[in-house]
Amino acid sequence: MTLGKPDTDLFYCLETSLHRPEVRTSPQQTADLLADEFVEFGKSGRVYNKEVTIDALASEGSSGSSVVPQVADFSVAALSNDVVLVRYRSVRAAPDAHKTLETLRSSIWKFNSGRWQMVFHQGTPIPHE
Repeated sequence: MTLGKPDTDLFYCLETSLHRPEVRTSPQQTADLLADEFVEFGKSGRVYNKEVTIDALASEGSSGSSVVPQVADFSVAALSNDVVLVRYRSVRAAPDAHKTLETLRSSIWKFNSGRWQMVFHQGTPIPHE
């Protein structure tokens, strides 16, 4: 696939689909979106692979938040003909409802076997000053 200007709407849909509870708790849907070599650097400093991520998201059904974060400052940049970098800020209500939790996020998507899959993700919390 030759990538000219990245399709921002396409990558917005792909990225935010992983925010939706019905996708996050579906091992098959999550597996389709994540490449086999997927790696995530978590806010805890831990590194997660595809299998661990799928298991963690699937278990959110009873314990995770069903609140989908708001997305701001979304951008897409082509890194090569088949790789893009997605960057944005996610905003979610804090448990005490008087604050928001904001996170800077970046993902790398690669065109694999006829479809786009995420190969890397990192979320960095924005501290409240």
